[in-house]
Amino acid sequence: MIMKSKFIKVGTLMLLSLVGLTKVEAQTKKNDFNNPPLTYYLNDDHTRFFSVSGYAELWARYTQMNPGSMINGEEVSSASDLSLRRIRVKMTYKPTEKLMLVLQAGPSNVNVNSKGNTYFDLLDAYAEYAFNDKIAFGAGRSTWRGLSRFTTGPLNTLLYDLPAYATSNTGVTDVTVRELSAYIKGQLGKFDYRLVVADPYTNVTSDPKLNVATFSKNAPNKDISGYFRYAFFDTESNTTPFNSGTYVGKKKVLSVGAGFDYLHDALWHKDETDLVHEDDMKNFAVDVFYDTPINKEKGTSFSAYAMAMHNDYGPNYVRYVGTNNPATGVNPDNASLNGAGNATPIVGTGNTYFLQVGGTLPYFDQEKKTLQLQPAASVQLANLDGLKDNAVTYDAGVSLLFNKMSSRLSFDAQNRPVFTSQGGNAVESDRKWQFVLKYRIDLN
Repeated sequence: MIMKSKFIKVGTLMLLSLVGLTKVEAQTKKNDFNNPPLTYYLNDDHTRFFSVSGYAELWARYTQMNPGSMINGEEVSSASDLSLRRIRVKMTYKPTEKLMLVLQAGPSNVNVNSKGNTYFDLLDAYAEYAFNDKIAFGAGRSTWRGLSRFTTGPLNTLLYDLPAYATSNTGVTDVTVRELSAYIKGQLGKFDYRLVVADPYTNVTSDPKLNVATFSKNAPNKDISGYFRYAFFDTESNTTPFNSGTYVGKKKVLSVGAGFDYLHDALWHKDETDLVHEDDMKNFAVDVFYDTPINKEKGTSFSAYAMAMHNDYGPNYVRYVGTNNPATGVNPDNASLNGAGNATPIVGTGNTYFLQVGGTLPYFDQEKKTLQLQPAASVQLANLDGLKDNAVTYDAGVSLLFNKMSSRLSFDAQNRPVFTSQGGNAVESDRKWQFVLKYRIDLN
């Protein structure tokens, strides 16, 4: 009976805890912790807490397809579709001032072609111990990476999606930009740093090619990366691996950064004598981010981001990527070098330059400070050794902000190059359009 009584008490306490988490408003009336929605503070100083957050992104899209693209065995020139670009649910638990545990899960690219792959995947699972603001150590599976500001993907974007070039090897050496890694990070005044050592994933099946580098099937070495930045005005948070794509006029930020990503013997190729050579992956980037309010009362702001990246994967490496690709295959008789669907050259050995500008226009309702438009545009130019012509991609769009960045409807028009082989050279032969209407809502 004593043991049974103990179980009843434990069960009651667990039930009360769950009720406390789901009925935060009622709980705040019983204490002075002043809990915001979906956060339960464990002490009066708000330094210990449990929180739940997340977001969902829905795409409605029309795409002009690359030559030879197929959907369910039928060759098509265009396609329209609905998809869930991302769904995320994140739990953060901070039982002490120094220790933090993060769990995040959710699917990506749920479209009509992903019938068998709509699992609610584990994305992040890592713990972090902060000795102080200057140094913290973490380990697990996470998006903590180096190289550039947008390599991990921004918290919010001016345009409909993050620039795919920044994530470089996503899907090759990582899973959804996640790796098993250990990292240190911190802030020294206005200087911010992160250093990461990761175990790359391996899913490569190709043999070495003649004078064209591809990722090796050999056991991978450690992926070492870092990113360092200096804030000239307001400082930025480094609590999470994600950097902000815009502050919508809430801060004045001028951040200058530089980073690297190195993986020894990551790739290989053959020479004319059939001798196999191994190639290091050596990527370097510098970037500048500027975000400032223009008129806080009216809600106007300006944002800009510029990046220059040098990638060395070995001879003539080019990677073509189709974000949330609507195609299921490609007819090799009619195919371009781009491959199926909306794929386009994203990264390769050579130099890539990216520029993005945008900002917010005045509130429609000045009294309630609600509803405003956020126009933006970007251009990406890639000068790659494996392409004779430069690969230039344009994006332009506008967002309607219902509740700042937490609820927004975005429209984007993208124009991308299509490459074909002519006389042994990869040349631009056509250009294709893609139009995306996206709605995003944040849970926080």
